[in-house]
Amino acid sequence: MVTRVVGNAGSSSNARCACGEVHGIPTALVVIEERAIEQLVGYVKERSWSRPFVVMDANTEEAAGGQVIGELARAGTHVTSFCFPERDGLLANETSVTRLHEALKDSSADSIVAVGSGVITDTTRYVANLLKSEFVSVPTAASMDGYASNLAVMEFGGMKTSFPVAPPVAIFADPRTIAAAPLDMTRTGLGDLLGKASAHVDWLASHGLYGERFCPVVERRVTGPLVHAATHAEDIIGGSLDAVSGFLSGLVESGIAMAMIGNSRPASGCEHHASHFWDQLAASGRRHHTPHGFQVGYATHFAMRLQRYAFGGGISELAPPSPITPEGDEARSWYSGHSAEVDAVMEEKVRFLGEHACAWPTTSSRWQAVQDQIGEAMAVFPLISKALSVARIPSEPGFLGLDAQTLRATFRWANRIRARYTVLDFLEGQERLDAAIDGMFPPVPTSS
Repeated sequence: MVTRVVGNAGSSSNARCACGEVHGIPTALVVIEERAIEQLVGYVKERSWSRPFVVMDANTEEAAGGQVIGELARAGTHVTSFCFPERDGLLANETSVTRLHEALKDSSADSIVAVGSGVITDTTRYVANLLKSEFVSVPTAASMDGYASNLAVMEFGGMKTSFPVAPPVAIFADPRTIAAAPLDMTRTGLGDLLGKASAHVDWLASHGLYGERFCPVVERRVTGPLVHAATHAEDIIGGSLDAVSGFLSGLVESGIAMAMIGNSRPASGCEHHASHFWDQLAASGRRHHTPHGFQVGYATHFAMRLQRYAFGGGISELAPPSPITPEGDEARSWYSGHSAEVDAVMEEKVRFLGEHACAWPTTSSRWQAVQDQIGEAMAVFPLISKALSVARIPSEPGFLGLDAQTLRATFRWANRIRARYTVLDFLEGQERLDAAIDGMFPPVPTSS
């Protein structure tokens, strides 16, 4: 039997970190082992919850939801449930929120159990936050890193937006269920976790260039599982229970890191901005929806290339960053219907750059020190590239229906999606972004 009890995360919730801050860890218990559902029942009884409400969809009901309901009923609770009937195409959007909110309002539930992966977890945590109710997560696939996150990533009005919410109070996962999930879900989870490599570099760069707060303890909660997953990618794809258990543990750790720092910075950089850019195109009917982890993993290939160019010697002399200019027609054409959101993001970028301008390296030695630190983080890139290949996430145009023209636009304009500083902002400020993109996707000559 594979047993991996991550333990009582809350036990260190009041410890002062090496960065000088006190990081809370709201998810009190994480259990990843074959008796996880039995332990869930024991946890419910310990909390004196008598009316749990189980949320699932048609797939996760078969994977674990039916078992959860049966075990809770046999334990004497008055369990009720809501099952989204969709087997595919369900989104964490306004419609899903309304459906679940209405079902919960009409119940007498004293607790919520989310059985599923990304959409179920995000929708449940968003609604639980609205109702000020605690919830427990029962993952059914190692497909994403947000199980323990304090953010609900919702698609409202066609734009992906992250809302701060309360994380689950506990997580219970049976690795046999995780290993039995469709292989594509495991592949997407690998793409999501491997994307932390470029997110890590973006965080280090913003810290070195602008003094953005950085926590090495939180960083290690992401980079350790990242390297472990990359090293064991073949075993994970092969369905080894031990490898899958460790992989899911790493995904949960990534979510805990986000909760500790208070936002998604430890786990999300320009590779996620590219994914959100593609989601926005899909919401406006310009492409079809594709899984988040595939998008993140695919974008990571290109993010790593841009970061090698930016911090690996492509810019030998650092210039003061060029000011952010108003959006032109080409940029706005990719954000039809979302100009107000983009304007707000760019205003926030101007504020951030102004407030942190005093930290900008003004000597060649300081710039070299930034490059040296980032260079150490980029040393893992060959391992990440190999693991992405194992997950069958390629590095050339065409994957997920994304041609070179769309990829060029993605990495030129995706930094308008979020106010967070990434390599895209750095290269744009150095007036080198267009050249870097041309190096990845040579422009197609126009016929005269």
